[in-house]
Amino acid sequence: MASKPAGKKPAPTPAKSPAARKKAAGVVASAPKKPAKPKKVQPATLALEPMQQQFVNEYLIDLNGTQAAIRAGYSEKTAGVQASQLLAKLNIQAAIAKAQKERAERTGITADRALSEVWKIVTADPRELVQVKVGCCRHCWGEGHRYQRTVGEMNADREQHATKGLSPADFDEKGGIGFDSLRLPHPECPQCGGDGQARTVLADTRNLSPLAQALYAGAKQGKYGIEVQMHSKMDAIEKVFKHLGLYKEDNTQKTDALATLLHTIASGNNSTFKPVARDPEQD
Repeated sequence: MASKPAGKKPAPTPAKSPAARKKAAGVVASAPKKPAKPKKVQPATLALEPMQQQFVNEYLIDLNGTQAAIRAGYSEKTAGVQASQLLAKLNIQAAIAKAQKERAERTGITADRALSEVWKIVTADPRELVQVKVGCCRHCWGEGHRYQRTVGEMNADREQHATKGLSPADFDEKGGIGFDSLRLPHPECPQCGGDGQARTVLADTRNLSPLAQALYAGAKQGKYGIEVQMHSKMDAIEKVFKHLGLYKEDNTQKTDALATLLHTIASGNNSTFKPVARDPEQD
């Protein structure tokens, strides 16, 4: 029996794309989203209005935006808001930066030089301006720890004794002569207990080091004598910290590090600090 000829194989159906499959299933594809329009950015080269230019001029005086806006003619009620809006404008920022650069070139005052001056205040030793020196008291080195005079005081007291018509034999020599306030206290002095007496010594400002000159802010005659004024070291340190970016103005501490440390020590959890078994001060 003769075999039947093999028939032709049907052609393979081409694979449908995802969009074609959705169309066959009756799913209508959504229209593609239009790309968002880019925000309009103000060009930095836009010319300033007269009041804006005045604001820039005033702002360069003290870098106080609110006060600069007021001095430039903006309303005091909205000066803070106006200043914030003005400082956000690119053309204002560019004008301020340009003016600061030009001023630095004219005066030779650069950021490096300003930071260097602030750093002098931070590292200056206040003891170059004012010192507290401790010396012996009047009884430390007197005979029998009695009151001790200088040579000049002894002569003056003897003369006064004589003018009163009193006998030289009745004059009280007390602890004798030789008092020197620069001498160290006597460790067994019954009067001061070996602590001596403190005195304030002011430096001659004509001979200050460059660091002390930066720290020195003047002097005035006060109720209790001459008062030496100094620039604030903490303010200077804050300026350095800001320059180095060690913290931001809006950076708020979420935890109190000291409180956390004390709590850890008190609880004994994962702490290398151990309580003192015996306090020698209390023995």
